[in-house]
Amino acid sequence: MPMTREDALSADRIRQALAPSARALLQELSVLGETDSTNTVLARLPAERRHAHAVLAESQTRGRGRWQRRWHSPAGGNIYLSLGWRFGPAPPQPTTLPLVAGIWVCRALERAGLRNHGIKWPNDILVGSLKLAGILVETQSAAGGAVIAVLGIGLNVRMPGGVAGVPAGTIDRPWTDLAAQLPAAPDRIDRNALAALLLEELLPGLERYAAEGFEPLREEWQRRDLLAGKRVGIAGNGPAPSGMARRGTALGIAASGGLLVDIDGSGVQVLNAAEVSILDA
Repeated sequence: MPMTREDALSADRIRQALAPSARALLQELSVLGETDSTNTVLARLPAERRHAHAVLAESQTRGRGRWQRRWHSPAGGNIYLSLGWRFGPAPPQPTTLPLVAGIWVCRALERAGLRNHGIKWPNDILVGSLKLAGILVETQSAAGGAVIAVLGIGLNVRMPGGVAGVPAGTIDRPWTDLAAQLPAAPDRIDRNALAALLLEELLPGLERYAAEGFEPLREEWQRRDLLAGKRVGIAGNGPAPSGMARRGTALGIAASGGLLVDIDGSGVQVLNAAEVSILDA
């Protein structure tokens, strides 16, 4: 189904849908047609223009996720959103930022009507075993000990053409979209309203996180954790080309944001950068 004017992302409509408190925190909002990557758009800006600047695009030619995987970013139905934030000196531990970003995305999806989703460490949003959204957090040091973070979110809302519209080999994992998960009202999913919900969670969330860090959100993370208690396969520090190298049982997260895993034959370890998959029972 071709995108209509009503379906198109609109900076004005997103701003109008924002709660006043979130609108007050948002400094800039850019909506693009096609771009290489919304994260890259922000990275090219001067540091002073990245803070509280949200960039959305209808499509991306070089959208990416963890491990530089390509994020399939066709036009006409999804959300590709990046938000910049400047943390002052002594910022919260940046390794926990992807975790809390996952919490904020889950909250926004709940407000949109979704109920059966959770977070696969560190920052994938799944419904069952199907990937609905991914988050890419990139950080850069700035003057005076500050840190500038860019949070990129790819959310499958209405994948153009559905499964049949995705070329073979384009997406390497089982996936879903909101239209499939909210079948009673797939045509009534308003992407501008959904973008506003995301920003309403992200903007005040980042402000609180800058002041309080991860600890106040630990309990909520645990409630949303899809790996805790599950048997998992682990592939070193990146995607394994042929199966998972090690196996173990996920035990939650460490204070650093790393994944605690009781690895078969090796005991409990903290994984800060690894590819983890849930094994069949």
